[in-house]
Amino acid sequence: MAASGDRDRVLSILRSPRLLLPTALLLSLIFLSYSLFNHVPTISRIGNNHIVASATGAFSYQRTSPIQNATLGFERVFILNLPERTDKLDAFTLSSSLHSPTFDVIEGVHGSLILNKSLPTLNKLPQKETARNNMLGTWRAHLNFAQRMVRERISTAIVFEDDADWDVNLRTQLEQFAHGSQYISSAFSPPTALKSKSYGGPHSPYGDDWDLLWLGHCGVSTHPADPRLFIIDNDPTVPSPLHRVNYQSIPNMSGFSNSTRIVHRVRSGCCLYSYALSQRGAQKMLLAQSTLTEFQPVDIAMRLMCQESDSFKCIGVFPQIIDTHKAAGSIERDSDMTSFDKQQARTKGFTNNIVRSTRLNWAPLLAGTTDAIEVQFPEDTPEIRGGVSMRTG
Repeated sequence: MAASGDRDRVLSILRSPRLLLPTALLLSLIFLSYSLFNHVPTISRIGNNHIVASATGAFSYQRTSPIQNATLGFERVFILNLPERTDKLDAFTLSSSLHSPTFDVIEGVHGSLILNKSLPTLNKLPQKETARNNMLGTWRAHLNFAQRMVRERISTAIVFEDDADWDVNLRTQLEQFAHGSQYISSAFSPPTALKSKSYGGPHSPYGDDWDLLWLGHCGVSTHPADPRLFIIDNDPTVPSPLHRVNYQSIPNMSGFSNSTRIVHRVRSGCCLYSYALSQRGAQKMLLAQSTLTEFQPVDIAMRLMCQESDSFKCIGVFPQIIDTHKAAGSIERDSDMTSFDKQQARTKGFTNNIVRSTRLNWAPLLAGTTDAIEVQFPEDTPEIRGGVSMRTG
């Protein structure tokens, strides 16, 4: 009764005409401060996420809330960028600010500065100097990412190429992917370790037993040694098959609806628009690349690690959730490795495989008008029945 009386007196004071205006102003200031310091427009979450456990009930999912932090659930975030490509760094910085991750820059490398004697013992290099320099520069930049992880003892990190693009719902996609990577990586660990009372679940929201997470690519395939899948159904961020662009073999999706995304163990892949390494994965990458006997572009070299080494544990997602953006204007700006006709230009930018491109929606995101978000493929939107659901298969 006393508590009730105190509450009534407080409410009576707050309702006093003398306090109504100050109270309203105070609440407005609190809301404005929150908006200024958390200015990322709120995108509606994609339906209700229903987790369906495996038939045996042997696996339980750990929380994925750390993915909402400033590093997307990883310890660090990096971007690869040549110092002279300030335009690409500007664009990436803007996109990143709309999702609030903080990142560090790893400078790109000019292959012409790489001495042959600093390379592993190779029996084959590209004959043309331009091809050699481009391939070696990219290879070395990615190795510098792994080296930095090992040197600074970083537990997990994600790296983006500077022209990477993603859906405006990236964080929700990563939460869904994290459930899948936990499930797939759980098979890598001995059952006794996962059931141990001292285990207490993964330290990373993506699971603890993985080396590479292949998030941005131009094609991945499933691994015959591990046919398990984590299936995300009714996902409106999945492009229809008509708008999936890949350059190598991809998973067989014939048994799924056009709005399904899968998480799986990777056998092979190509393109490194974005990926994550664990500390262990970074160490393995340095070891494998320092003992090469035949030069391979870095994405092919990593594909071979996933393909040929059972101890290098790769997890991927299809369709991909990160791709490369092709900006409006001269197409010679697209690549730092390939020369294009300076006279060719595109009037509108695009990003393959991304339904609601962040880069194409800078204006409405900055304005907070999320109802004006542009969909890249409105004429071929997969039919969605119900909210997002997740299951193992």
